[in-house]
Amino acid sequence: LTPDRGSATRMALLERLAAGGASGCEMWLSPWNLGLEWNRSWPGYRGAGRYHDGHAWALDRVLDRAEALGMHINLSLFNHGQGRAGPGPEEDWELHAYARDQGGWLDIPAQLFTDARAFAYQRRLFRYLGARWGDSPAMLGWKLWAEVNLVQAPVDTVVDWHRRAAEALAAADPWRHPITSHWCGDWNSANRDIAGLPGIGYITIDAYKGDNRAIADLLCRSTRDPRFPRDGLAGLGKPVLVTEFGGGAGATSRARMAVEHAVGPWAALVSGHAGTPMLWWFEWIDQEDRFGVYGAVNRFLAGEDLRGSEARCVAPTVEGGLWCRAWLRPGRGLGYLLDEGWGRGEPERRIPTAGVRLNEVRPGAMSVEWWDADRGRVLERRDIAHPGGTLTLVPPAFSRHLAFKLMRRD
Repeated sequence: LTPDRGSATRMALLERLAAGGASGCEMWLSPWNLGLEWNRSWPGYRGAGRYHDGHAWALDRVLDRAEALGMHINLSLFNHGQGRAGPGPEEDWELHAYARDQGGWLDIPAQLFTDARAFAYQRRLFRYLGARWGDSPAMLGWKLWAEVNLVQAPVDTVVDWHRRAAEALAAADPWRHPITSHWCGDWNSANRDIAGLPGIGYITIDAYKGDNRAIADLLCRSTRDPRFPRDGLAGLGKPVLVTEFGGGAGATSRARMAVEHAVGPWAALVSGHAGTPMLWWFEWIDQEDRFGVYGAVNRFLAGEDLRGSEARCVAPTVEGGLWCRAWLRPGRGLGYLLDEGWGRGEPERRIPTAGVRLNEVRPGAMSVEWWDADRGRVLERRDIAHPGGTLTLVPPAFSRHLAFKLMRRD
């Protein structure tokens, strides 16, 4: 583990992440990090309704530095361990400031979602958050819970709490940052009753899996894969952001982690995610200086606009063990071509030739750029005079993966 240097650790990670080309990250207000409200036996905490001045000061500095770096923070307010009782390492209810054993008034975690006094304290916290940090340009949004599907409470009460909490937090934030909540596992775990609430502006999920499954497939099916149109969360009409991924919940091999870290941002880009998926194993990224993945994607995206009612993910036809998706808008397409075997952890190979076929493309003058997906730079540019119908793009010889841009010139 990286030696703990407190706030200096957070600042150093933020600096290196920005230097690598990233534009955002997530931070938790957990008891061991930047939490504000916890039991008095922990240094700096003062019990229910009274906030940790040192952590509030530290968050001031983090957001100020993030603003200067052009970074945006997804701020997670509560984590699932606070809603779980038991002896496990992720079951922290016995330490909660509202628990009766800590001088509070609640007996079980489920009451966090039903008790009127608890909600009054939660609403007070929302007011403090909005007043102190709502005006920060570095704030991306508020995440109510991390992995809320793991809390020990009836689902219907959790749904109702989210309705009330989203309304209360929105009322406390005049800058109207979007509000979300988060589910563990993968997109299948998201509670659609919560995700569909008017007060929930975007959806945050995990993308964990076993080694027998490719991260590109899981990320594409998390939104709406054109080959599996019934899957995913795109039908809810809200942005989807993966805030935890990287192998399974217990990680994976170092080689497979490197592949998933490299593939994840590109697969998410071409399948309609709101941003790069966030690798949970941040110390591994830092210790091995693997921040450059984010810079490569951002150089590719410079000047691009992914929005529009006609924007969509398509699945071009490819052969020879390749995976391809593209994000199309009128007159422009951004694509990603992946050696499927390498994406599943097999040794990399040289691919001398391939064809990427798009059907029913209207005639006209076009250009295609092939990009090195590891370094974020143009490898080759070709002009095309397309007669109409099926368009076949031929990439240069490559290993691992490529990105491409298809642009109309007429």
